Amino acid sequence: MAKNEGEKTSDTFHSDANRFTRGTGSEFVGSKKLDRLDHKAQKSDKKVVKAKQKLPKKTEYTFRRVLDEETGQGKYVIAAIEKNKPLKRAGLTKHAAQRLGHESRNTVHGKISELEKENSAVEGAHKTEQKVEDVYGFVKRHHKTKHERILKKVVKLETKQFKADENFRYQKFLEENPEMKKKHIQKLFQKNRIKKDYAKAKRAGAATKSAGQAVQKTASKATAVAKKLQEILAQHASLIVTIGIFAILLIMIMTAVSSCGAMFVNTVSTTMAGSYISKPAELDAVDAYFTKNEMDIQDQIDSIESDYPGYDEYSYNIGAIGHNPFTLINYLSAKYLEFVASEVEGEVQSLFNAMYQLTITPTTETRTRTVINSETGEAEEEEYEVSVLKVVLNVTPLESLVTGRMDAEQSAMYAMYGETKGLLQMFATPVDLYWYNYISSYYGYRKNPNTGNREFHRGLDIAVPTGTIVKATHDGTITVATYDSYYGNYVEITNSKGYVTKYAHLDSLSVSQGQSVTTGTVLGTTGNTGSSTGSHLHIECLYNGEYFNPLFYFDVGTGTLYGEIPGGGGNVTPPESYDDATVQRLFNEATRYIGMPYTFGGTPPSSFDCSGFVCWSFSNSGVRDLPRTTAQGIYNQCTPISASDAKAGDLIFFQGTYNTGDGRVVTHVGIYCGNGVMLHCGDPIGYASVNTPYWQNHFYSYGRLN
Repeated sequence: MAKNEGEKTSDTFHSDANRFTRGTGSEFVGSKKLDRLDHKAQKSDKKVVKAKQKLPKKTEYTFRRVLDEETGQGKYVIAAIEKNKPLKRAGLTKHAAQRLGHESRNTVHGKISELEKENSAVEGAHKTEQKVEDVYGFVKRHHKTKHERILKKVVKLETKQFKADENFRYQKFLEENPEMKKKHIQKLFQKNRIKKDYAKAKRAGAATKSAGQAVQKTASKATAVAKKLQEILAQHASLIVTIGIFAILLIMIMTAVSSCGAMFVNTVSTTMAGSYISKPAELDAVDAYFTKNEMDIQDQIDSIESDYPGYDEYSYNIGAIGHNPFTLINYLSAKYLEFVASEVEGEVQSLFNAMYQLTITPTTETRTRTVINSETGEAEEEEYEVSVLKVVLNVTPLESLVTGRMDAEQSAMYAMYGETKGLLQMFATPVDLYWYNYISSYYGYRKNPNTGNREFHRGLDIAVPTGTIVKATHDGTITVATYDSYYGNYVEITNSKGYVTKYAHLDSLSVSQGQSVTTGTVLGTTGNTGSSTGSHLHIECLYNGEYFNPLFYFDVGTGTLYGEIPGGGGNVTPPESYDDATVQRLFNEATRYIGMPYTFGGTPPSSFDCSGFVCWSFSNSGVRDLPRTTAQGIYNQCTPISASDAKAGDLIFFQGTYNTGDGRVVTHVGIYCGNGVMLHCGDPIGYASVNTPYWQNHFYSYGRLN
């Protein structure tokens, strides 16, 4: 721990043993009992270090994200890490595989199954020392090589060392806080907290220390290698045992157990460091809490006109409601490493409050209009007043907010999680696309697009054109291949490990119930069947009957629908010119107003709203006389077309961007530029990707003026 200059001393971090010890010269003077515990803990430390030095070593290489002091930016480097060699047991594979099948005899099979789930669904937990002894007991009963004997001794010493450190820290806490001695419940709670914090410190120390040995390496290939290793370990544990790498799994199990984490200090690879540690249920609970708050604010906006009746006009300037779940989880994982939803609720609420600011302002505007004088018959200008309720939702990007809440180390971890996506992608991509850009509805609370009712959306919707090929994301058996009034044509795949994935609203099915499939088997094509408002793929993910957020567990492809940059999100590059001269004239006029603010009911060309901008651009470019009307009025003059047929100069329409109060469905319109880009009157007028979650969620139709 850092100390202020002149401070006598405080607790200092003992880097060799990864524990806190009493520094010399401290104002705090401990008892003889504390001295004995301190001496015992240090003695245990030395024994562990000495025993570990006898373990056979090998050098491996992994990657790290570190701060480049010259540029001030993060970069990926190769780290040379000295590891303990895995056990090599003659004739172990067949015998181990048989033993893993008998739960009653030992718990090894259970540990490996839990490991798969931990690395794929992030259900990490602190195991007890007895479970560790059970795992190593299995090895002891069957194999007694020299390597095994040393390893067994290290584990035993590690267990003693952990208990000695825990006892020392607990005794020190009691002596520093004598008022706690009479409070039995508080004492028990504090001891458990110390134990948990200490275990986390050991894991964090293991991941941090090896970073200092790094040398430069590019990030892309390293990321792919780490993700591939994670995929192999997560999906093929039985195969790993069969080919004799049981020791690797054993090491990973031990790393997840709090009392034995220190045994593998300096061996934690980036594959583990880049994985989410929190349980999957906690990941989902945090994001669901955020989406619930977003639904609350959407409900508040939708009910404005009923809650505030009597105004002549309601002016809406509503920013996009929605967030990227990866941003939220990456931030919390970087800041807290492992978290429980209830413990970070305050932090999540603080982020939400900073992200959304809703203001409702009543005002009166004086306007002029032309009237005919009943006596003279001449046109005259007269003033009149209009009561207006201005509703403004300012939205600060979540990415901008979290950046200012992290220190340098947390920022590096956040960047790593951004690269690895938590290393949870155990299922292959269902479509050959970088489908993150085409998500129209996330997992969590939302408004049902058919009914408008609030609901919890248990899956993920990917807005892709009808006919897009859908593939199996894992091996398994087709347990359902049928039509349902809600799911439409849908397929359900179940595997032997308890995982179920669903693929809904398909246009056609290529498999049948009872059929065995492998990763990549064509299941059918996307469509608009069942309860659906447009062509999309709805996917769900379950483990032992419990739903999880598919976003975290399905890999993503690399293709695009419109030739845009994969992963570009809202960053768009409009065409510089168009082959069609008429289209070029349209955009020459429309681009003149880029940067102007959005004004509800604006009067062109001094001010614009979305429909006014489109009408003015078409009329004044000479492409088409389009009198001033609403977005719905423009849509009524169009022929709907598919996304695949949409060209530059066509129009794109959206629904539900605000509550019209008069039954209109279409609420926003933009001019389509091609390649997934539109030019529209946002705030301000500018280009935008039509493939962001917000616009996909509100997408209604493409249209071509009649």
